[in-house]
Amino acid sequence: MKVSTVLFYMALGATSARALPTEAVDVQGGLEARGNLPDLNALQSKYARGIIAQAKKDGVGAHGCQAGIATALTESSLVMYANNAVPASLKYPHDRVGSDHDSVGLFQQRASIYKDVKCDMDAACSAGLFFTEMKRVKGWQTMAVGTLCQRVQRSAYPDRYNKFVPTATKVCKAGGL
Repeated sequence: MKVSTVLFYMALGATSARALPTEAVDVQGGLEARGNLPDLNALQSKYARGIIAQAKKDGVGAHGCQAGIATALTESSLVMYANNAVPASLKYPHDRVGSDHDSVGLFQQRASIYKDVKCDMDAACSAGLFFTEMKRVKGWQTMAVGTLCQRVQRSAYPDRYNKFVPTATKVCKAGGL
């Protein structure tokens, strides 16, 4: 945002950055952070942008993006989890420490299966793992998003993903998918 624009808003009485307009712009396939994505806070928006960038890179379109965002919202509320059972995860930036088996990251990927903990603890890289697995699901392109999430994650609670599909749809659309 230009300094003149900031000064204009300050003259109107905008006393904090929160009062300034927000937007996101596509920068070389990724999204430059400029405010929160729909229904997400700043931290969640940061991670969502990583997932969106990877969705674009992997060519999974809006449908794949929606599955990725809905899954991350369901599994971790779109915050980065380390896990005491996976000591290596504690060495990477994280927001919380979980204790569900050996699950780490936004997608709660099992470190015993997805053995690259550095990747598991990175929004874009872990999204890439999710999308790789997603593409193995026959008919993923036309499958209901919540069903697709469940097919990839194999959760004990298959109906939880549907709750976040509307938010995921808005987030991916705001991210250009």
